[in-house]
Amino acid sequence: TFKDFEGRGTPKVMINATDMTYGTRFAFSRRMFDAVCSDLSSFPVGRACAASSAVPIVFSPITLRNYAGSCGYHLPEVLSQALDPPRDTSSRRFDLANQLAPYLDRRKKPYIHLVDGGVADNLGLRAILETVILMGDLWTTLTHDHLENVRKVVFVIVNAETEVDDRWDRLERIPPFAAMVDSYSSIAISRYNVETVALLRESLGRWTDEVRAGRCGSQPISTEPGSCGDIRFYIVEVKFDALPDEAEQKVLKRLPTSFRLQPEQVDHLRDAARRIVAESRAFRELLDDLREGS
Repeated sequence: TFKDFEGRGTPKVMINATDMTYGTRFAFSRRMFDAVCSDLSSFPVGRACAASSAVPIVFSPITLRNYAGSCGYHLPEVLSQALDPPRDTSSRRFDLANQLAPYLDRRKKPYIHLVDGGVADNLGLRAILETVILMGDLWTTLTHDHLENVRKVVFVIVNAETEVDDRWDRLERIPPFAAMVDSYSSIAISRYNVETVALLRESLGRWTDEVRAGRCGSQPISTEPGSCGDIRFYIVEVKFDALPDEAEQKVLKRLPTSFRLQPEQVDHLRDAARRIVAESRAFRELLDDLREGS
């Protein structure tokens, strides 16, 4: 959710799934549905949620029909330019354009098979990072949504990774197939989570400069409250590892990934999340800045 300092702004909730063939993030957004010439407003939210939580092997993929080429859609200019020679094949914009390109040819890709969104973007941060890449920079992204006066941007990252199953390290026999599959997916997601958060943190300095340059122009940059250079980012991470009690960490990390939990388990999760947020240094800094009006 983005809101400016006067409370304006439209809450944005994006449901993500993963393309089973290419492993790319598929967002249930107007931009993505425009690309495949479909109507997002008529697509059931329940079906989008089913695709987002279709854990491979456990659940069947959700299949969509691709109507690309029937509505006059064209790849955004920034992405078209990224595909034109000479190409910078190592750039993130080229990668993003390359991910979208297969959807534009329905003869080669008439159907889209979707699985759990966590495979491609377990934390949901890639949606934000890729939007900024698509728009060119953060200032352009904010102005596009009429949020030029945003002063504080808060990222609350909820990471409910489960405990690593290390029992096989104490056994000589070869782990069964199910254990290997679970390990493969867990390792990939965990490593990807670390890289995604690191990328976000690395982007904040550049985003700060982009907003200040766009808002201040040629005038001197001041960081005083309400000035053109007044922009700050806060990253609040909610992870079980932040709890001081290792025994409690283990209990929470061993909770199953399930659509149903016992009421006491839900209460425990909510209380733990509240305590983690309350003790977060970034969250305390945010509260202090709000109290001081800075």
